[in-house]
Amino acid sequence: MRILYSAFTAFPSAGSEAQCGWAWANAMRNYNEVYLVTRNEARQDIEKYIKENNINNIKVFYHDIPSALNIYGKTGKLYFLYYLMWQASVKNTVKRLNKKYHFDYIQHITLGDFRVVGTAWKTDSKFIFGPVGGAQLMPKVFEPYVTEHRKSEKVREFINKFVKFNPFYRHALNHCDLILGANKETCEYLSSIVKDRSKCRVLTENGIMAEKINEPLFEKKDTNEAVNILWAGRLIYRKGLAFLLEALSRVDTDRKYQLLLVGDGPELEALKKLAIELGIDDKVTFYGKIPYTEMKKVYSVSDFFVFPSLRETTGTVLFEAMSNGLPVLTFNQNGADLLIDEGCGIKVDINQALDQIKNDFAYGIKRLVENDEMRIALGKAAYEKILKDFTWENKCKLFEDEFLKDIK
Repeated sequence: MRILYSAFTAFPSAGSEAQCGWAWANAMRNYNEVYLVTRNEARQDIEKYIKENNINNIKVFYHDIPSALNIYGKTGKLYFLYYLMWQASVKNTVKRLNKKYHFDYIQHITLGDFRVVGTAWKTDSKFIFGPVGGAQLMPKVFEPYVTEHRKSEKVREFINKFVKFNPFYRHALNHCDLILGANKETCEYLSSIVKDRSKCRVLTENGIMAEKINEPLFEKKDTNEAVNILWAGRLIYRKGLAFLLEALSRVDTDRKYQLLLVGDGPELEALKKLAIELGIDDKVTFYGKIPYTEMKKVYSVSDFFVFPSLRETTGTVLFEAMSNGLPVLTFNQNGADLLIDEGCGIKVDINQALDQIKNDFAYGIKRLVENDEMRIALGKAAYEKILKDFTWENKCKLFEDEFLKDIK
């Protein structure tokens, strides 16, 4: 079968969404005849990867909007507008390629935003939308942590609710042959719009390249050695770091531990101040931003991962942490709810009072800090789960066997 992937961003050497755009096409070439259309910006990175890995069974085409119209390229602003313009203009390229190659499927990969279906569905090929996320909203219980950002959250909530009433959006969505929500919240939202709800399925948007996975060492720590708790990402309010510090201040244990915060962002100084106010600044290390290539060293000295995001489609770091043998402490919402189970981590129920959520998160930290055997067992299960279900190769095989067959 022939599949064309539409990816606004697709970089083999990057992480996060940019890697998704490339990884889907790269892994699926093991099972199908694969084509990819993306922006010129990725050309050098893709061609280098193809040459270094001696790849000859993927055809890549490059498309971009005229440079005179690319405000983002000139100013670094209006990225989403740039994306909308690219989506609108790529239609003719897709039609031209489809006329020549007669694709069985066209799949939209990036950006993984549920609000933009694009125009690639306007062909004779079967169209797959996603996986996409973004329909998840900020739980009301976490509103105390969005005080300064309440306006932007309300605007986002309004836009999300308005989208489903757009007749052009509804029309496009109903013409998709398969719709993939990256989390349950997004899938439920999309299901409420289409006439045939069976077209909507849940599938996480991310994975990890098998070549980047090395079997971790699972060793008990000396009781005098501090247990390292890792968080990594952008220091912004919706990552839930203020919540994390408050929960940490409630941890009751005699075992030594240290929270390693890796990343930079606008909340840095406020978080440092909060750690001092809570009297836990000696238990928190702010690493700052670390190059992607250096993160392996950080994972190797860490014992478990905390993921207190207030809202998040899934989170690339979850896949990376689990592939490095780290169990995860998180909430029972969004993509983390799909990825983490009781065999490889701890999920805290957010359907209760905020004070109880903090206590439960603190207790989760306490359990993972004090119980070496449990922590190692969960870490091994997390590593095995990633190998089985979430390497790109295995994920695409699952997609081939369990999803594509439904729309053949």
